Amino acid sequence: MKTSERRSTCPINYFVEIFGDKWMLLLLRDLMFEGKKSFLEFRASAEKISSAVLTEKLNTLLKEGIVSKVTSPKNASKFLYLLTDKGIELVPNMVEFLTWGSRYNPDGGPKLLLDRIKQSKKKAIIELQEKLKSEHKSYEENPMKLF
Repeated sequence: MKTSERRSTCPINYFVEIFGDKWMLLLLRDLMFEGKKSFLEFRASAEKISSAVLTEKLNTLLKEGIVSKVTSPKNASKFLYLLTDKGIELVPNMVEFLTWGSRYNPDGGPKLLLDRIKQSKKKAIIELQEKLKSEHKSYEENPMKLF
């Protein structure tokens, strides 16, 4: 959606219009914490998103500048989705969601990341953001073009 098509100019509304369903947050989880980048990797998540819904959500993330789409350097017919700087800015929020969820659902979550967060949340966030930025930069330098 373009800004002019939004229901209001409220910043909370802006967030909800982009991320207001379970699939968007789960896609962010997969991108940030699970290292998933391809359509098939997202489809393989435990929640079993349909192809049509996944396509719609990825297109929204692309249009909003949360992710970019690149051609895989290993397979020219495969696309990869990478968080942009705008998407990487969401890491602290997603870490808070992860922390809250693990407090009330202690059987789930990426154990190594949760342990790092317990040791130093700020350091864990910075390291994750730097890793994601580095990944994105490595694909930008690749001759395969960003979409």
